[in-house]
Amino acid sequence: MSPAGIEIERKFRLRALPAPEVLAEHGAVPRRLEQVYLAGDPPGRRIRRIEHADGTTEHRLTRKERLREHAWREDEAAIDAARFETLLAEADPGRRPVRKTRYVVPHGTQHLEIDAFESPAGLVLLEVELEEDDEAIDLPAWVGEWREVTRDPQYLNVNLALADTVLADW
Repeated sequence: MSPAGIEIERKFRLRALPAPEVLAEHGAVPRRLEQVYLAGDPPGRRIRRIEHADGTTEHRLTRKERLREHAWREDEAAIDAARFETLLAEADPGRRPVRKTRYVVPHGTQHLEIDAFESPAGLVLLEVELEEDDEAIDLPAWVGEWREVTRDPQYLNVNLALADTVLADW
């Protein structure tokens, strides 16, 4: 993430998740994520449970606010499991939990975050966090066919959580 809690990212929809052996070959580290959006103000508050491959689990409370086209202010804090469970009572009833497996893959000076979603089933998104808005991105051929969706609001996790979310076929 760039300095001062500013997240600059670009997002790409992949036609399919690369094969497990391809992900492993490129050093992918998987983790299971569940994020729940909280009702009320401010919008963009969520809690997240992260299950790591080593069996450890962490919990986070996050507030995201859009600053510009593909940049967000992100305030995030670790919370304990008990606080996570308490905050579940504040879940936005109009949004379902977002569950996905994230594969973090080193790629030069950047990291690729490839998310395979449980719902919408089959959705695979790749995010690249940048240091600068105009930083170059060169996606490797092994990720397969892709299209950029950075500017498409339907691919924001907060919108993917809407109960009636239906994405167009590839």
